[in-house]
Amino acid sequence: MTIRIVIKVGSLAVTDEAGGVSRDKIEMIVQELMELRARGYFPILVSSGAINSGRALIKKPDEKKMMISYQQAAAAVGQPLLMKAYVDALAKYEANCAQILVTHEDFKERKRFLNIRNTINRLVANNVFPIVNENDTVSFDEITVGDNDQLAVMMAEATDAEKLILLTEADGLYNKNPKEIDAVRFDVVDFTDDFAGVKFAAKTSVGRGGMDTKLKAVRKLTPLGVDVIIGTFLVQSPLLRLLDKKGGTLFKGNPERQKSRRKSWLSTVVKNEAWVVVDEGCSKALSDQNTSLLPIGIKKVQGVFKRGDVIQVKHKNKIIAVGISEYDNRELDVIKGKKSSEISGLIENPPSKVAIHKDNLLVKKDH
Repeated sequence: MTIRIVIKVGSLAVTDEAGGVSRDKIEMIVQELMELRARGYFPILVSSGAINSGRALIKKPDEKKMMISYQQAAAAVGQPLLMKAYVDALAKYEANCAQILVTHEDFKERKRFLNIRNTINRLVANNVFPIVNENDTVSFDEITVGDNDQLAVMMAEATDAEKLILLTEADGLYNKNPKEIDAVRFDVVDFTDDFAGVKFAAKTSVGRGGMDTKLKAVRKLTPLGVDVIIGTFLVQSPLLRLLDKKGGTLFKGNPERQKSRRKSWLSTVVKNEAWVVVDEGCSKALSDQNTSLLPIGIKKVQGVFKRGDVIQVKHKNKIIAVGISEYDNRELDVIKGKKSSEISGLIENPPSKVAIHKDNLLVKKDH
């Protein structure tokens, strides 16, 4: 029986910093993928790099407002170049790969999410390497995953992976910027540990994610029972090195793996930058009474989200729950602090009397 493992590689792990695909880097990654197969793993690759692969072929605009279309065009050009490099590298081993491009919407909608899972299951059964990336050519704020660290988390949950490896420049989690002489790396972090007091280094010049986004990814996955390993790609055989515990940081998953597929799905598809802040009474009611989240308990609405998105519920700067919102951010902002009986006078054809129904709410046990 093979062990499924999701591996996320950042832009600089597969491209040159100046732009363009690095075939040498991709060939080294593919070599390790084949070695992992020989060890009994089946890797599912989440690969960044589309934008950086194509940006040299698209003229950069002078106007800042045109940057999104520039990045989307660069991704449209770069994605096939990136995939061709993977196809060519795998051909040397007589192996095949498949391209899967997704947005947050594909994971948020349960039917589409199950289609992703079924497709990957079929590919794995046929010994075809799935290579996943966000569909940058169509993504915008409301449907974007945001970065491939979060995409890798959602993919790990969708595929029942036992481990997730995030390859980056830093060799794991340090207590401060790893470029500082006295920085100390953590070898192992328990799933119950928080990261208070850790000073994060800046993100890379090319990628969208930094250590902060990786730790947000870790927080979503380790409570479900999945181990996460963060380590550098700037060494020989980076994947095998991490699995052999010769570097990086291992974030241990909860020994009691989450059995509810719906709850684990809710935990991983939640949008990082979308939340509501609730008052003390509401926080207590959610924890003690298994109740829905009512608008009257909401004090603040943050971020951009649509009806049906999974958002965070916070109290005193701590995430106490996640759930599927019955309203978009603008509507919730209008009805926050109001009684359910007042909603119809504020919103035309309101879809619900609650902000998040209790059946679609996952309350954190430790808040």
